[in-house]
Amino acid sequence: MSDLLAQRKDFKKRVATQPVLAQRRAINPSTAMSSRAPPRQSANAPHIERAQEEASILTRVHQIITFLKQSQRPCTADEIRLHISEFRDDGPEFQHLTNNAKVIYTAKNNTFAYRPEFDIRTAEELVEYLRKLPDRGGLEVKKLADSYLDTSSVIAELHKKQRILIMSDKTKRPRYIFYNDMALENAIDEDMKTSWLQLQVPDEPELSREMERAGLKRMQAETREEKEEKDVKKTKKSSRITKITNTHLVGIDLTKDYVPEGK
Repeated sequence: MSDLLAQRKDFKKRVATQPVLAQRRAINPSTAMSSRAPPRQSANAPHIERAQEEASILTRVHQIITFLKQSQRPCTADEIRLHISEFRDDGPEFQHLTNNAKVIYTAKNNTFAYRPEFDIRTAEELVEYLRKLPDRGGLEVKKLADSYLDTSSVIAELHKKQRILIMSDKTKRPRYIFYNDMALENAIDEDMKTSWLQLQVPDEPELSREMERAGLKRMQAETREEKEEKDVKKTKKSSRITKITNTHLVGIDLTKDYVPEGK
Protein backbone atom coordinates (compact mmCIF):
# COMPACT_ATOMS: atom_id res chain seq x y z
CA MET A 1 0.00 0.00 0.00
CA SER A 2 2.81 2.37 0.84
CA ASP A 3 4.40 1.52 -2.51
CA LEU A 4 1.28 2.62 -4.38
CA LEU A 5 1.14 5.89 -2.48
CA ALA A 6 4.77 6.53 -3.22
CA GLN A 7 4.26 5.86 -6.97
CA ARG A 8 1.24 8.13 -7.01
CA LYS A 9 3.14 10.93 -5.35
CA ASP A 10 6.06 10.46 -7.75
CA PHE A 11 3.67 10.55 -10.78
CA LYS A 12 2.10 13.81 -9.65
CA LYS A 13 5.52 15.34 -9.20
CA ARG A 14 6.55 14.38 -12.77
CA VAL A 15 3.32 15.80 -14.23
CA ALA A 16 3.80 19.07 -12.39
CA THR A 17 7.29 19.46 -13.81
CA GLN A 18 6.14 18.90 -17.46
CA PRO A 19 6.10 22.07 -19.78
CA VAL A 20 2.68 23.49 -20.67
CA LEU A 21 1.92 23.45 -24.49
CA ALA A 22 -0.46 26.02 -26.05
CA GLN A 23 -3.56 24.50 -27.62
CA ARG A 24 -4.06 25.14 -31.34
CA ARG A 25 -7.40 26.68 -32.30
CA ALA A 26 -9.14 26.76 -35.74
CA ILE A 27 -9.18 30.26 -37.27
CA ASN A 28 -12.27 31.57 -39.07
CA PRO A 29 -11.16 32.71 -42.64
CA SER A 30 -13.51 35.71 -42.64
CA THR A 31 -12.14 36.87 -39.30
CA ALA A 32 -8.58 36.43 -40.51
CA MET A 33 -9.19 38.48 -43.66
CA SER A 34 -10.80 41.32 -41.73
CA SER A 35 -7.87 41.50 -39.37
CA ARG A 36 -5.39 42.02 -42.19
CA ALA A 37 -4.35 45.46 -43.38
CA PRO A 38 -6.40 46.80 -46.36
CA PRO A 39 -4.69 46.37 -49.79
CA ARG A 40 -2.81 49.35 -51.14
CA GLN A 41 -4.64 51.25 -53.86
CA SER A 42 -2.93 51.43 -57.27
CA ALA A 43 -1.73 54.83 -58.44
CA ASN A 44 -3.68 54.35 -61.71
CA ALA A 45 -6.96 53.49 -59.97
CA PRO A 46 -8.39 57.07 -60.12
CA HIS A 47 -7.63 57.29 -63.87
CA ILE A 48 -9.28 53.92 -64.50
CA GLU A 49 -12.39 54.95 -62.56
CA ARG A 50 -12.66 58.20 -64.52
CA ALA A 51 -12.26 56.36 -67.83
CA GLN A 52 -14.96 53.88 -66.87
CA GLU A 53 -17.32 56.67 -65.83
CA GLU A 54 -16.71 58.55 -69.10
CA ALA A 55 -17.37 55.36 -71.08
CA SER A 56 -20.67 54.91 -69.24
CA ILE A 57 -21.65 58.52 -70.02
CA LEU A 58 -20.89 58.12 -73.73
CA THR A 59 -22.86 54.88 -73.83
CA ARG A 60 -25.91 56.66 -72.42
CA VAL A 61 -25.46 59.52 -74.90
CA HIS A 62 -25.44 57.00 -77.77
CA GLN A 63 -28.61 55.39 -76.42
CA ILE A 64 -30.33 58.79 -76.22
CA ILE A 65 -29.35 59.70 -79.80
CA THR A 66 -30.67 56.33 -81.01
CA PHE A 67 -33.94 57.03 -79.18
CA LEU A 68 -34.21 60.48 -80.79
CA LYS A 69 -33.60 59.02 -84.25
CA GLN A 70 -36.32 56.42 -83.76
CA SER A 71 -38.74 59.05 -82.42
CA GLN A 72 -38.39 61.23 -85.58
CA ARG A 73 -39.57 64.28 -83.64
CA PRO A 74 -38.35 66.64 -80.89
CA CYS A 75 -38.41 65.02 -77.43
CA THR A 76 -38.45 66.69 -74.02
CA ALA A 77 -36.05 65.92 -71.19
CA ASP A 78 -38.83 64.11 -69.32
CA GLU A 79 -39.44 61.82 -72.31
CA ILE A 80 -35.74 61.02 -72.46
CA ARG A 81 -35.71 60.24 -68.71
CA LEU A 82 -38.39 57.61 -69.27
CA HIS A 83 -35.79 55.67 -71.30
CA ILE A 84 -32.56 56.79 -69.58
CA SER A 85 -33.20 57.33 -65.90
CA GLU A 86 -29.72 58.83 -65.29
CA PHE A 87 -30.43 61.77 -67.62
CA ARG A 88 -30.50 65.08 -65.70
CA ASP A 89 -30.59 68.71 -66.78
CA ASP A 90 -27.36 69.37 -64.86
CA GLY A 91 -25.71 66.06 -65.79
CA PRO A 92 -22.84 65.35 -68.20
CA GLU A 93 -25.16 63.65 -70.71
CA PHE A 94 -27.08 66.92 -71.10
CA GLN A 95 -23.86 68.81 -71.92
CA HIS A 96 -22.80 66.18 -74.43
CA LEU A 97 -26.15 66.35 -76.25
CA THR A 98 -26.27 70.15 -76.48
CA ASN A 99 -22.82 70.12 -78.14
CA ASN A 100 -23.41 67.12 -80.40
CA ALA A 101 -23.55 67.77 -84.17
CA LYS A 102 -26.21 65.07 -84.64
CA VAL A 103 -28.62 66.68 -82.15
CA ILE A 104 -30.80 69.78 -82.50
CA TYR A 105 -31.32 71.39 -79.09
CA THR A 106 -34.04 74.01 -78.62
CA ALA A 107 -33.41 75.89 -75.39
CA LYS A 108 -36.81 77.61 -75.45
CA ASN A 109 -38.72 74.33 -75.18
CA ASN A 110 -35.84 72.30 -73.72
CA THR A 111 -36.27 69.70 -76.47
CA PHE A 112 -33.86 67.48 -78.38
CA ALA A 113 -34.22 66.17 -81.93
CA TYR A 114 -32.07 64.02 -84.19
CA ARG A 115 -30.27 65.83 -87.04
CA PRO A 116 -29.78 63.59 -90.11
CA GLU A 117 -27.35 64.58 -92.87
CA PHE A 118 -30.36 65.03 -95.18
CA ASP A 119 -33.64 65.96 -93.52
CA ILE A 120 -35.74 64.19 -96.16
CA ARG A 121 -38.90 62.46 -94.91
CA THR A 122 -40.98 61.68 -98.01
CA ALA A 123 -40.50 60.55 -101.60
CA GLU A 124 -41.65 63.96 -102.87
CA GLU A 125 -39.02 65.72 -100.78
CA LEU A 126 -36.35 63.43 -102.24
CA VAL A 127 -37.43 64.18 -105.82
CA GLU A 128 -37.50 67.91 -105.10
CA TYR A 129 -34.02 67.77 -103.56
CA LEU A 130 -32.63 65.97 -106.63
CA ARG A 131 -34.32 68.47 -108.95
CA LYS A 132 -32.63 71.40 -107.22
CA LEU A 133 -29.12 69.91 -107.25
CA PRO A 134 -26.59 72.09 -109.16
CA ASP A 135 -26.10 70.92 -112.76
CA ARG A 136 -28.58 68.14 -111.99
CA GLY A 137 -25.88 66.12 -110.30
CA GLY A 138 -26.61 62.87 -108.50
CA LEU A 139 -26.81 61.91 -104.84
CA GLU A 140 -24.89 59.02 -103.31
CA VAL A 141 -27.42 56.59 -101.85
CA LYS A 142 -25.39 55.72 -98.74
CA LYS A 143 -25.68 59.36 -97.59
CA LEU A 144 -29.39 58.73 -97.03
CA ALA A 145 -28.67 55.93 -94.55
CA ASP A 146 -29.41 58.04 -91.46
CA SER A 147 -32.39 59.88 -92.94
CA TYR A 148 -36.02 59.20 -91.99
CA LEU A 149 -36.70 57.50 -95.33
CA ASP A 150 -37.19 53.82 -96.01
CA THR A 151 -34.47 54.28 -98.63
CA SER A 152 -34.73 50.98 -100.53
CA SER A 153 -38.50 50.99 -101.04
CA VAL A 154 -38.71 54.73 -101.85
CA ILE A 155 -35.95 54.53 -104.48
CA ALA A 156 -37.50 51.42 -106.05
CA GLU A 157 -40.93 53.08 -106.24
CA LEU A 158 -39.60 56.32 -107.75
CA HIS A 159 -37.54 54.40 -110.29
CA LYS A 160 -40.58 52.35 -111.26
CA LYS A 161 -42.48 55.58 -111.90
CA GLN A 162 -39.49 56.87 -113.95
CA ARG A 163 -39.12 59.89 -111.68
CA ILE A 164 -35.48 59.18 -110.93
CA LEU A 165 -32.56 57.52 -112.70
CA ILE A 166 -30.33 54.99 -110.97
CA MET A 167 -26.65 54.18 -111.37
CA SER A 168 -26.00 50.76 -109.82
CA ASP A 169 -22.82 49.10 -108.57
CA LYS A 170 -21.50 45.66 -109.54
CA THR A 171 -24.01 43.96 -107.24
CA LYS A 172 -26.94 45.75 -108.95
CA ARG A 173 -27.58 47.89 -105.87
CA PRO A 174 -28.38 51.59 -106.37
CA ARG A 175 -25.24 53.65 -105.82
CA TYR A 176 -26.25 57.07 -107.20
CA ILE A 177 -29.66 58.50 -107.99
CA PHE A 178 -30.50 61.38 -110.37
CA TYR A 179 -33.54 63.46 -111.14
CA ASN A 180 -35.25 62.32 -114.33
CA ASP A 181 -36.35 65.42 -116.21
CA MET A 182 -39.44 64.26 -118.11
CA ALA A 183 -39.32 67.41 -120.26
CA LEU A 184 -36.40 65.82 -122.10
CA GLU A 185 -38.39 62.68 -122.80
CA ASN A 186 -39.15 62.94 -126.54
CA ALA A 187 -41.19 60.40 -128.46
CA ILE A 188 -39.16 58.43 -131.03
CA ASP A 189 -40.67 56.95 -134.15
CA GLU A 190 -40.83 53.14 -134.08
CA ASP A 191 -39.19 52.90 -137.53
CA MET A 192 -36.27 54.93 -136.18
CA LYS A 193 -35.90 52.60 -133.21
CA THR A 194 -35.96 49.55 -135.50
CA SER A 195 -33.35 51.04 -137.83
CA TRP A 196 -31.13 51.98 -134.93
CA LEU A 197 -31.25 48.51 -133.41
CA GLN A 198 -30.40 46.93 -136.76
CA LEU A 199 -27.18 48.89 -137.06
CA GLN A 200 -24.06 46.85 -136.34
CA VAL A 201 -20.74 48.34 -135.34
CA PRO A 202 -17.93 46.73 -137.40
CA ASP A 203 -14.63 45.53 -135.95
CA GLU A 204 -11.93 48.14 -135.38
CA PRO A 205 -9.90 47.52 -138.60
CA GLU A 206 -13.06 47.49 -140.71
CA LEU A 207 -14.35 50.56 -138.85
CA SER A 208 -11.27 52.57 -139.88
CA ARG A 209 -11.75 51.63 -143.53
CA GLU A 210 -15.46 52.47 -143.39
CA MET A 211 -14.66 55.88 -141.92
CA GLU A 212 -12.11 56.58 -144.67
CA ARG A 213 -14.64 55.66 -147.36
CA ALA A 214 -17.18 57.99 -145.75
CA GLY A 215 -14.59 60.78 -145.58
CA LEU A 216 -14.60 60.80 -141.78
CA LYS A 217 -11.47 61.43 -139.72
CA ARG A 218 -10.47 59.59 -136.62
CA MET A 219 -10.56 61.43 -133.33
CA GLN A 220 -7.67 63.82 -132.85
CA ALA A 221 -7.01 62.56 -129.34
CA GLU A 222 -6.67 58.97 -130.59
CA THR A 223 -4.27 60.01 -133.37
CA ARG A 224 -2.19 62.08 -130.94
CA GLU A 225 -2.00 59.15 -128.52
CA GLU A 226 -0.67 56.83 -131.24
CA LYS A 227 1.88 59.45 -132.26
CA GLU A 228 3.05 59.82 -128.67
CA GLU A 229 3.49 56.05 -128.40
CA LYS A 230 5.65 56.02 -131.55
CA ASP A 231 7.75 58.90 -130.23
CA VAL A 232 8.31 57.06 -126.96
CA LYS A 233 9.42 53.92 -128.78
CA LYS A 234 11.76 55.95 -131.00
CA THR A 235 13.25 57.74 -128.00
CA LYS A 236 13.83 54.49 -126.16
CA LYS A 237 15.59 53.01 -129.19
CA SER A 238 17.86 56.01 -129.74
CA SER A 239 18.73 56.36 -126.07
CA ARG A 240 20.59 53.04 -126.05
CA ILE A 241 24.31 53.56 -125.39
CA THR A 242 26.96 51.07 -126.48
CA LYS A 243 29.73 50.95 -123.94
CA ILE A 244 33.23 50.20 -125.21
CA THR A 245 35.58 48.50 -122.73
CA ASN A 246 39.35 47.88 -122.79
CA THR A 247 40.06 51.16 -124.57
CA HIS A 248 43.65 51.01 -123.26
CA LEU A 249 44.32 48.08 -125.65
CA VAL A 250 43.39 50.05 -128.76
CA GLY A 251 46.31 49.91 -131.31
CA ILE A 252 48.04 46.94 -129.69
CA ASP A 253 48.42 43.69 -131.67
CA LEU A 254 47.66 40.96 -129.17
CA THR A 255 48.88 38.23 -131.56
CA LYS A 256 52.49 39.26 -130.88
CA ASP A 257 54.45 38.52 -127.75
CA TYR A 258 54.44 41.35 -125.28
CA VAL A 259 57.84 42.97 -124.88
CA PRO A 260 58.20 45.62 -122.15
CA GLU A 261 59.66 48.95 -123.20
CA GLY A 262 63.39 49.40 -122.70
CA LYS A 263 64.26 45.76 -123.25
